[in-house]
Amino acid sequence: MSEDKIPETMQAVQDRVLLMKHRGFAVTEEQVIGQSVKDGLQAIVNDLLDGEYFTVQLIDQKNFAIIGIAGKQEGHITAKGDSFLSDFKKNPDLLWDYLWDQAEKVIGR
Repeated sequence: MSEDKIPETMQAVQDRVLLMKHRGFAVTEEQVIGQSVKDGLQAIVNDLLDGEYFTVQLIDQKNFAIIGIAGKQEGHITAKGDSFLSDFKKNPDLLWDYLWDQAEKVIGR
């Protein structure tokens, strides 16, 4: 498992939890999933903009804001289910597809 790769599946999340615990960090699957979804959405936005121009901010368990260069909210993405965590646990592939689709709508591509 590459430590630089964002865990995109439950197996990758479980592998990351084991790795972190082996290194002395007390992390949960939920923490790893939360960070993975945030980092993954940021990577999607960066890819769509060909650079790090917008910032992804988690507002609550169900909402991300996309903040532009001037600090203005350019858009938001809402989880389909109860939370991004539950969406990931239910079907990570569908969540990643959904995040790409929603990010493209916010960015306008």
